[in-house]
Amino acid sequence: MTDPCYSEMKQHRREYYWLYAVADANQGIPNKCACGQSIVVETGEQGMRYYVCKVFEVRMMCDDGSHFRICCLQALEDEVNDLKKDARDEVQTRLKLQLKIQQMSKEIEELKKLVKGFS
Repeated sequence: MTDPCYSEMKQHRREYYWLYAVADANQGIPNKCACGQSIVVETGEQGMRYYVCKVFEVRMMCDDGSHFRICCLQALEDEVNDLKKDARDEVQTRLKLQLKIQQMSKEIEELKKLVKGFS
């Protein structure tokens, strides 16, 4: 028999992951709505495109805040900014690794000289 607290812990973990996904879902292009429905692209009244939850219009009268309607331009801008940040991070990591390689090469040369001195 399993511990009764174990199922409760699992339920709390699922809720935590769901809340994290909802908080993170407003960033970039959404794949799925917080309610679990898929996202479709719709055109607004002024020709703007939006990423919209399938059930957004149905539940718009009593909006509980768990359905998405995100402007496509804003979502794309968020995605591009994330990619730029990732690229900057990769460049910084590469520069740090190159510096470390140079330092290690110097240490290897010094060790080679020491080994030659003993033989």
